[in-house]
Amino acid sequence: MFGDFTALSVGFASLFDPVSILLLVVGIVLGLVIGILPGLGPPIAIAIALPFTFYMDAVPSLILLLAIYSSATYGGSISAIALGIPGTGSAMATVLDGHKMFKAGRGGEALGLSLTSSMIGGLFSAIALAILAPLLASIAVQFGPREYLAISIFGLLVVVRVAGEDWVKGMIAAAIGLFLTTWGIDPVNGTPRYLFGSYSLYEGMPFVAFLLGVFAVSEMFIQAEHNIRAANFDAESLRARLPSFPVLNRLKGLIMRSSIIGTIIGVIPGEGAAVGAFFSYSEAKRRSKTPEKFGTGIPEGIVAPETANNATIGGALVPTLTLGVPGSPAAAVLLGAFLIQGLVPGPKLFSDRPDLMYSIFLSLFLINILMIFIGLVTIRFAAMIVSIPTQIVIPAVLILCFLGTYSVTGSLFGIQVLIMAGIFGYTLRKLEFPIAPLAIGFVLGEILETALRQSFVVTRGNVIEIFTTPIALTIYGILIASILWEPITKRIFKKGSRE
Repeated sequence: MFGDFTALSVGFASLFDPVSILLLVVGIVLGLVIGILPGLGPPIAIAIALPFTFYMDAVPSLILLLAIYSSATYGGSISAIALGIPGTGSAMATVLDGHKMFKAGRGGEALGLSLTSSMIGGLFSAIALAILAPLLASIAVQFGPREYLAISIFGLLVVVRVAGEDWVKGMIAAAIGLFLTTWGIDPVNGTPRYLFGSYSLYEGMPFVAFLLGVFAVSEMFIQAEHNIRAANFDAESLRARLPSFPVLNRLKGLIMRSSIIGTIIGVIPGEGAAVGAFFSYSEAKRRSKTPEKFGTGIPEGIVAPETANNATIGGALVPTLTLGVPGSPAAAVLLGAFLIQGLVPGPKLFSDRPDLMYSIFLSLFLINILMIFIGLVTIRFAAMIVSIPTQIVIPAVLILCFLGTYSVTGSLFGIQVLIMAGIFGYTLRKLEFPIAPLAIGFVLGEILETALRQSFVVTRGNVIEIFTTPIALTIYGILIASILWEPITKRIFKKGSRE
């Protein structure tokens, strides 16, 4: 693939088309604004923008969504530092030292460190994506139905495992997501399934309407119960100061280590940016000569999580692009953009559309470079953004959801699904069920069902043979190891502490 200079030139031309550049800038700004607003985040930001990409070509639409994904992940650190309220879950670790630096009058330094380390982490993961994705795709070419079944089960169960303390609720949510994908006409034999007397369900549950409902609409219902705390700082305190070269040189080891950690955790389906940020923060504290200073307001406490959480983006795209298994909830919504464009992520996509892959790789580089310039400007308006009352934010987001859904479905049925999915998602949240397994189960359901049915055909109904190919056994082995790793290590550490 890397020798295909024609595809590279086409991808380069597509990326630097004036419309693509405009969408890239718009995506960065939108992502930053949504990231700054507490309670929102990359999955909701992508979900809101998803319907509006329906009539776009593949490259511009994906560039827009990737820009939103990257900038929203970083944007959460601005409110985390300035308010002590993380705009996104991935910025929770940044609060520990970032807000203390802000209160100590070092807000400009903290914001500059966050912006710079986010850019470096994002660039590192973009390089890793460009290297790892084609390599994994070349291996995945050997995958058959049984291997895709294994990787789908792997992605689903890993998401359930990390979704929360109650894995039973995570499993139930994932099962509901899988069940909803069976509504409509059976793609194999044309049998109607769960139509409930509605002809509108012949094509199944509307993809965009459902994701928008469970992510964005349910979150707006939650936000309606709370008021965002007013910002109590002046604009002068939001002037970011980029770190000097000597400072970056002193932190280079931490930055490199956090970039690697974030990328690796991003590759693991279901882990996400928040896990990467906390893992990197704890590892930085463990390796520090002065661990007691963490949590008191030091640069290392910002650099570690912010580098890692942005590095997870490129990592999460590796399994998403090569296997069609979302690496994170945001990547699951992004996967919807591929499906809307009639593209099925997987190894064939690399051979069929190498120009699209090059556009994605190059756009991640450009997004992170431009983000540092656009971020410097946007930070100054953070006080205005975070002070927008919920009475304005909630109706605005809901209107976008309704307009977006109707533009895609062209019917009131899509609006009905949007509302019902929003109520359903809100109910699950209030009952403390995780949303991520529900969404990823809904995205993976069709892939998993198809792989399972094709596996039965290949093995002529032999259940044992479905799970015993060398690659499938390896995947299941890794899955079992990942499930057992946490309880085993906890038991070892608990035993060690007693001794």
